[in-house]
Amino acid sequence: MRPIKRNFSLLFVLFFLSVLCSCKKERAIKKPVAKMVLVYMEANNDLRYDALNSINMMEKGAAALNGTLLVYIKTNSTNSYLLKIKPDADENRIVSDTVKVFNSSNPSDANFLHNVVQYAQTEFSAQSYGLILWSHATSWAPPSGQLKTFSFGEDSGKEMDIIDLKNALPNNLEFLIFDACSMGGVEVLYEFKDKAKYIIASPTETLSESFPYQNIVPLLFQPSDQLTAIAQAYYDHYNSFTDDLRSASVVLVKTGELAGLASQMKALILSQKKYGDQFISVGVQRLDYTANFPVPNYDFGDFLNHNFSATDLTAIDQQLGKVILYKAATPSFLGVPIRTFSGLTSYIPYQDDKNLTYYKKLQWYTSAGLSILFDK
Repeated sequence: MRPIKRNFSLLFVLFFLSVLCSCKKERAIKKPVAKMVLVYMEANNDLRYDALNSINMMEKGAAALNGTLLVYIKTNSTNSYLLKIKPDADENRIVSDTVKVFNSSNPSDANFLHNVVQYAQTEFSAQSYGLILWSHATSWAPPSGQLKTFSFGEDSGKEMDIIDLKNALPNNLEFLIFDACSMGGVEVLYEFKDKAKYIIASPTETLSESFPYQNIVPLLFQPSDQLTAIAQAYYDHYNSFTDDLRSASVVLVKTGELAGLASQMKALILSQKKYGDQFISVGVQRLDYTANFPVPNYDFGDFLNHNFSATDLTAIDQQLGKVILYKAATPSFLGVPIRTFSGLTSYIPYQDDKNLTYYKKLQWYTSAGLSILFDK
């Protein structure tokens, strides 16, 4: 997410007062509810006040839910909390009940995330599950060579590797939403294809104002064929602005079709490329807008158009239409025009690329045939 500072100091104080007042034991639900959605918020960073505001918006939209909405939240270096969201129209307080307190937790540890998700699904069992991952993110970006790795989340400078994050998640999610920057890349989506039936993500960065939860919370508990409404609500919210806040992109993906996309990509490379060939990157639409973003994110469709003839793209374009159930982008992002938008981004690897060793670990690299260019 791209942080935009706001004064939520009063909100911050009220949140912890409410935690002290509302902490109580929640009995396990014996009969599964229709759906349980967990929002996992890593906010022990410059997004802490935005996270608290998002929780307030969740409470605002939480009337008459057909299921259970939980939020894991950490905003300081000591405790973190699992909240059960309950309705409240007051945007200046958080009234949701605390069902568990975690001491000295590290939410950027994949094992810890796994334990939180497992606890939530065990104590609040449901017929189906959704998960929202809320924090900073930098697509699939590899370890930086320092004492931290990039990809998702940030807690005291520590971030989670994308493959570790994938391995930490269960395989039983109805949907996965990345409320985080630049997770709408084909490499990221392919990595998580066996974790959820549907994924909503942003190919560009996301603003720290986040999803308009006051509008989308009721939609989270609708049938899966209504997920388009969530993605559209996100787009409509930001597209309604007239200043730089008119900056958003979103995609809804059917993960069961991603293997077919990889197969079509591999067939395309087999027919057109050989070991040592270079992809064209000059002139391809970039969809990363943060200075010093660790890996370039190119529009996937524009990448294909620059590297293959239109007649060769018929099959993969058709498959892309099966993968993407909804896509939208504002005309520009933070004032920079978005001239073309296919709904997904991709990386363009090259010989002697410092990221190539890590990129080869991603499932997309082999399944989509990129190994043909780089591995003898």
